[in-house]
Amino acid sequence: MSSNLLRIVALALAYGAFGWAALKLAVPPGYAAPIFPSAGIALSALLIFGLRLWPGVLLGSLLVQIAAQVHTGVTLSSSVGASLVPLGATLQAIVGAALARRLIGFPNPLDAPKAILRFLGVIAPLSCLISPSISVPLLHHFGTIPSSEVTFNWWNWWLGDALGVMIAAPLMFVLFGQPAEAWRGRRMGVIIPLGLAIGLLAFVVHHVRNWEDLRIQTQFNRDIEHITSVINKRLEVQIDMMQSIERLMTVSDEVNRTEFSTFVTPWLKRYPGTQNFGWSPYITHAERADFERAISRADGLDFRILGRDAEGRTFPAPPADDYLPITYVEPINNNRTVLGLNPLSLPATAQAIHSTQVSGLPVATEGIRLVQENSEQRGVVVYLAAFDRPAEGDQTPRLSGVVSGVFRMDDSTAGARELAQRTGIEFCLVDRAGQEGNRRLSGPRNCDQYEWLARQTHGVRTIEFGGRLWDVRLRAGQAYLDGIRSWTAWGTVAIGMLAVGMLGAFLLITTGNTRRIASLVDQRTAELAAATEQLTEKQAALADAQRIARMGSWEMLFPGAPLTCSEELHQVLYHNQPLTTLEDLSTCLHETDREKLAQAIEALAQQPGHVTFDCGLADASPYTLQFQIESEWRHGQLHRIRGTVQDVTAAREAEAHIQYLAHFDGLTGLPNRGAWMKHAQAALMLAHRHGDTLGVLFLDLDHFKTVNDSLGHPVGDRLLAAVARRLSGCLREEDVLARLGGDEFVALLPRLHRPDDAALVARKLLAAMADTVHIEGHDLSPSVSIGIALYPNDGNDVDTLLKHADTAMYGAKAAGRNNYQFFVPEMNTRAFERLMLENALRRGIERNELILHYQPQIDAASGRISGCEALVRWEHPDLGLVPPAQFIPVAEDSGLIVPLGEWVLREACRQQVRWRDSAVGNIQLAVNISALQFRRNDFVDTVARALEDTGADARCIELEITESALMQPDDHLIGRLDALCALGLTLALDDFGTGYSSLSYLKRLPISRLKIDRSFVKDLPSDAEDAAVTSATLSLAQALGLDVVAEGVETPAQRDYLVTRGCNALQGFLYSRPLAAEALEVWVGEFETIAPEALG
Repeated sequence: MSSNLLRIVALALAYGAFGWAALKLAVPPGYAAPIFPSAGIALSALLIFGLRLWPGVLLGSLLVQIAAQVHTGVTLSSSVGASLVPLGATLQAIVGAALARRLIGFPNPLDAPKAILRFLGVIAPLSCLISPSISVPLLHHFGTIPSSEVTFNWWNWWLGDALGVMIAAPLMFVLFGQPAEAWRGRRMGVIIPLGLAIGLLAFVVHHVRNWEDLRIQTQFNRDIEHITSVINKRLEVQIDMMQSIERLMTVSDEVNRTEFSTFVTPWLKRYPGTQNFGWSPYITHAERADFERAISRADGLDFRILGRDAEGRTFPAPPADDYLPITYVEPINNNRTVLGLNPLSLPATAQAIHSTQVSGLPVATEGIRLVQENSEQRGVVVYLAAFDRPAEGDQTPRLSGVVSGVFRMDDSTAGARELAQRTGIEFCLVDRAGQEGNRRLSGPRNCDQYEWLARQTHGVRTIEFGGRLWDVRLRAGQAYLDGIRSWTAWGTVAIGMLAVGMLGAFLLITTGNTRRIASLVDQRTAELAAATEQLTEKQAALADAQRIARMGSWEMLFPGAPLTCSEELHQVLYHNQPLTTLEDLSTCLHETDREKLAQAIEALAQQPGHVTFDCGLADASPYTLQFQIESEWRHGQLHRIRGTVQDVTAAREAEAHIQYLAHFDGLTGLPNRGAWMKHAQAALMLAHRHGDTLGVLFLDLDHFKTVNDSLGHPVGDRLLAAVARRLSGCLREEDVLARLGGDEFVALLPRLHRPDDAALVARKLLAAMADTVHIEGHDLSPSVSIGIALYPNDGNDVDTLLKHADTAMYGAKAAGRNNYQFFVPEMNTRAFERLMLENALRRGIERNELILHYQPQIDAASGRISGCEALVRWEHPDLGLVPPAQFIPVAEDSGLIVPLGEWVLREACRQQVRWRDSAVGNIQLAVNISALQFRRNDFVDTVARALEDTGADARCIELEITESALMQPDDHLIGRLDALCALGLTLALDDFGTGYSSLSYLKRLPISRLKIDRSFVKDLPSDAEDAAVTSATLSLAQALGLDVVAEGVETPAQRDYLVTRGCNALQGFLYSRPLAAEALEVWVGEFETIAPEALG
């Protein structure tokens, strides 16, 4: 988007925004605002940026016209008219800009009184005649402005545009005027005073407007109170008429039709708003026939009690307990058809009659349409119950009849409506409780809607009539507002606006004079300061550079001139005394470095050159200084020796630290991989030259990940440092121990006399790990697995030796850890096979090659199956059934144990659901959980999702957790176990006695069962040690209330030994090998038939 288009858009938005704000100040009934800053914005923008911005004026004025139509609630009836009003504003801005260029010339800094007065006193008023002269007649033509307001709006429009130019133009010039340097210094002098004046003016306008609105609202409230009182008095008269008729019918023994007519007729004539009065005597069903005959004889009519349906059709009233037939009605001529009508036949009138009968007060109905009226006049019916005087001793008066009155609401409120009309107030009477569409009682159509009161001065007063609440809604018409509006306050505001405009002119004059004076002063000052600045600039720059660089300088002219030095030199040398000679400078240095300075001075005094050296301070402080000295020769003679002294302590320390980090491990202080490789390369070359044997030992901490995961990385880091110290103490001075990363170390053993020497060192390293390490209250027993590769038998380069030692280390781990292994070529094959097995296992999990076998668990007491353990098997498409001992260690080392374990859990849950309705039933299904799987933060959520997704019964699922997973039972781990128990699961401790068996966590953890490892069962009962461990475990479990499952039961002797000592459940080949799900179902059916003999 080009800069010109951006300016057009910005001008349009500014014109529209300020124009919309100005409309808020429009003086009713005017269409124009008394101050219109947009006119000044448009004129000054065209003067500053050129006439090419006229589309911005056009668009901005169009936005203002749209806002004006919304503000005044009127719209132009023609699109042509809507476009011509912005054309007037655009033409005004163009003509004003052309006039300004002709009379005063632009660009113009407006710093002379003549130019300022000509612009604000001539150009602004003259150019502002154009827009009102075009727009006001146009708006009048299309009906927006009435004829009576044309002159007022033209004057207000012209005045608003002229004042807008006087106020907005100075602000535009100081903000955007060109050239910018002519206006920049005048900004604060114009913006602040003029801004304060405009703010004060806005404050005054706001309060004047609020005061005027409050005055109008107060007068309006007094007027509507008077109108409301007129309505109240008229309605009270109607109630009084109803009560008078009720008194007549109550106290008179008998009133005939003539007497009733004589009594009510004067009121009907005096108050024309009354449609009719009626009397309905109370008649029981037993009295109905006699009553109809009596009325027929008395009036000579065929009188019948009638009912009426919803459509207005009358018919003989059906039998009822009582009736209230209209017997008298006045005037009779227009109401003869209602004689005999029983109001109780209509629900609405029956409800009103019931209410007046209960309360004894007049009750009005909702508004009704009067069928006697040709217009839309609404009416209401009022009922008042009349009671006989109670007989002596009778406390309950008897209903004698009901007086009814029908009132025309427009006629009844005619006095109030005429009073409101005379004062210019619009009137509406609304039944608050009326049904939707039937609330208006009097007033113009839709006056009962909320919109009728919106955006105008209005008031609502509530009155009570006949037990109903009516709202008297009144709003001020334009004639009313015009009649009570005061122009004094607005005149004061207009004077204030003119004063603000004149202030703008004054500020331009004063700031213009100030600018000219300041320009002359600045010119002279700049000339004087230039010379001084040139003299001090280089010195200041040099001093800053020396301070930043911690550098001082010195020089000495020859021959015989004293030493001169910078102030920073004293700071660098930490010397407060004056330095006047080279001897003074030399005494600041360490005595071992003074000779360096003397030799440098002597050499530079012989020929031109440059010397650099480091030295220390005389007080043996740790600071390092760098001297750089050069000599200047003129005409073959030494003219000057000068130099710099810089504090390079931090730089030297950083260099040393970088060198250390590049070659040593920051945690253990041992050499890192890069440094070790350099040592190894050098040692290998010597071994090759002298025919020596060289050993490479690759060490890896056993179970270090368990320490990190359970105790945290800080404990793991401290353990690594402790192990590094122990290992270092076992090596010769010429041996090199390094940390490769993580928990891996490597040792270089040069000049070995025989290969067995490497084994001797390995045994020393293993022995060094035997003692317990105490870290933060934890007793840790680290061990290492060591792989050994020898030069030249196992490789001729460092990389090969390191690789083969690493392979041998994995062989040591496979052999049970905490031992060492020499590299043999077959290890490469096993490592490759292990890698292939890991890749195949990963694909096997993805391809669903895993299956579960189930080994039954037999209840020792009953001899029946009580559960089974889910054991994973791998059906490889090429290798067949891979045993768990072969692929489970690979899964644990590679991390595949996590997805594998989740698959086992879900498949076991699905199998439990399938067995639930089969012959197997709800047996306990045990699932093994690895330590790595259990320590994951999302383990509990994973188990919960598996139970929810499969629908398994958590009470029938047992999780077997190894002791290594529970090595350090903290609050977080206990909370995780409690969360699993809360799901309904049972927890068992697997392979009890083989790991970190501890009574403390058996007491603290929510464990339900112990599983005795098969290693303690296989030699029972002959092996005394296994028998002792097994008996102790069973006794311990009984004391703690835990069940015990023995694994690996293969002989009747083992079974009998365990059962007699209280073992709860047995598992092993004596009963069954692990079986597929279908085979187990068959086995269960066969075993149930021989279950009593299962225990021998």
